[in-house]
Amino acid sequence: MLDMLDMGKYGVFIWSSYGASVLVIGGLMIRILKQRKKAKEALRDLEQQMQSTSPL
Repeated sequence: MLDMLDMGKYGVFIWSSYGASVLVIGGLMIRILKQRKKAKEALRDLEQQMQSTSPL
């Protein structure tokens, strides 16, 4: 198992690349979840607006 983690002189580059990838993907996931929440709130507001203005 330790042999797999030891990547010789390229280890620093490889592990920093993995770390950067995890940070970027995590940041994108957080951004998407925030945008999803905003979109749901906007949709809820529009639905309430439509119900309050409908003649039925």
